[in-house]
Amino acid sequence: MMRSEQTNKETKAVKEPENASDITQGVPGEIAALLNNISEPEIPRGEKGARFLLKRTPSNYLLNQVYGLWVFAVLFILTLIMTRKVSVVEYGVYAIASAAFNTIAYIVSFGLEDATTTFVPRVLTEHGRAAAALLVRRLLSLRLVTLIITVGIMLFTLPLLAILIASIPVSGSAGIAAGLRNPGLLAHITPIAFWVLGNGIASLFIAIYASEMRMRIVFIIGSTAHALLLVFSFITLQLGWGIDSVLWLQAICSLLDAALFMLWQTPLLLTKGATYKQSMQPVMRVGISAWITNLISGALLKQVSIILLAYFAVSVAQIAYFNLSFQLADAASLLLVSGFGGVAGSALAAAFVGRNYERLSRTWQALIKVETLLSTPILVFCLFNAQAIVHLLYGSNYDPVGSLLAIFLFFNIIVRVLGTTIHQSTLFVIGKPRLVALGQFVGLIAAILFGIALISHWGPAGALVADGISKIIMGCLLLTFLWRDLPEKYPLGFTLRMLLALTIAALPGIVWHPSGRLSLVIAGVVFLVLSFGLLLVIKPLNTDDLEMVGEANTWMVKYLRWFGRAAKA
Repeated sequence: MMRSEQTNKETKAVKEPENASDITQGVPGEIAALLNNISEPEIPRGEKGARFLLKRTPSNYLLNQVYGLWVFAVLFILTLIMTRKVSVVEYGVYAIASAAFNTIAYIVSFGLEDATTTFVPRVLTEHGRAAAALLVRRLLSLRLVTLIITVGIMLFTLPLLAILIASIPVSGSAGIAAGLRNPGLLAHITPIAFWVLGNGIASLFIAIYASEMRMRIVFIIGSTAHALLLVFSFITLQLGWGIDSVLWLQAICSLLDAALFMLWQTPLLLTKGATYKQSMQPVMRVGISAWITNLISGALLKQVSIILLAYFAVSVAQIAYFNLSFQLADAASLLLVSGFGGVAGSALAAAFVGRNYERLSRTWQALIKVETLLSTPILVFCLFNAQAIVHLLYGSNYDPVGSLLAIFLFFNIIVRVLGTTIHQSTLFVIGKPRLVALGQFVGLIAAILFGIALISHWGPAGALVADGISKIIMGCLLLTFLWRDLPEKYPLGFTLRMLLALTIAALPGIVWHPSGRLSLVIAGVVFLVLSFGLLLVIKPLNTDDLEMVGEANTWMVKYLRWFGRAAKA
């Protein structure tokens, strides 16, 4: 009781702003009016705030998913335009520049986006807007300091950075260093440096918007910026201004994104009067663990396989087949679940408000089921039609990729239904980031050992099997680490019912092999119809699933009841 009275006194002593008009006192009238217009409804405190964020999760996933598909489409069209408007040599320069951008942007991220979506939702709902604003300002300061140092190094001492990276005892560091010393890169370093600057600021703000479940703003601003990038890139290339113009447009659009995202977050950034200050030690532990995890899963697993393939004298063509099958399987796996990026972590953090393990475990289960429902149909269909898909996309020269793609798709199905990425975010939320890094390191060691054992016999197929087994080991370890903390357990019944329905629906692909675009589309329609009918019979959902859906979206329940099983008497 004394603790409650003390909290009430502190709240009265330092009152948090209730709306944008309180936040913007002392700001010029025109700016204050703009900020009042762009502010969204205040997120409630406590349990109401947690339910508020969870209720907004489905719509924010959809917005993030559509935005991701739009960005993918824009970049794909931009690639087509460049390959037709510039020489092969110039496009090679762009490829080197974009690869360097991705590498540098990743190296300097330090996992702050994951830390943001893990801590900001909880601080926002448990301690209020002012406390969340204080944490956001500290995260933004860290990111700006890192970016300023990085841009300075890129503009003035990039060769020195290459030497430092080459000295890191990690496989692949020598290749990164060689890329940073490439003359084609050094000739275009200025726009790349500003591209890194704008992207670094924008990506952190996107994580902040995901934490507040405000992806509508990201969708509007980001989609518009990428549309402008596409239009102006076409114009500049048509005028003969070359690849350098595209790099500058990438930099300008990223800086424009960052400026507008920051403007729309000004009400939060200006909020003062925090009564709680989040310790940065657990925040940075999550960030560094996420950084290591992303480094291993996003780069090192593949790089280790390529190094082992070269060590066992596998031909360059076979390595190219491995690389293409790896990329295609990953693209199919992420196609409809990329919208969970940031949003899923924020939903889990909101569910854990008040250290509510019961709600966290139900949200964890729900995310695994949704991810399985969205990703598995595509993966199963591609598995049974891998050869036809590769032939239609790349022609007969790449037919060997079909069997390799089928191998990696099989492992990707297991990894996806295991819910590996959901386990990772959940461990971050409950404060066990070191276990995530441990699981990733064990998986990396497994990839090396299995690669050595299998590549000498099976070539690129052995590398894909090694990578697939290592990812399954990671997923199983992360699930084991969570087992005692969550009251609810892994939804095995749902997974088995889904896989049974989809596998039966895909069986016609064993007999009928599509040979053209039209026949592949027909095969896809048949697969969807059979899957729908089998799911009606098998009924993968239970009453708990329907109740959880009803909490977020009541109108969906009446349709999903067809796929649900009645409660046992």
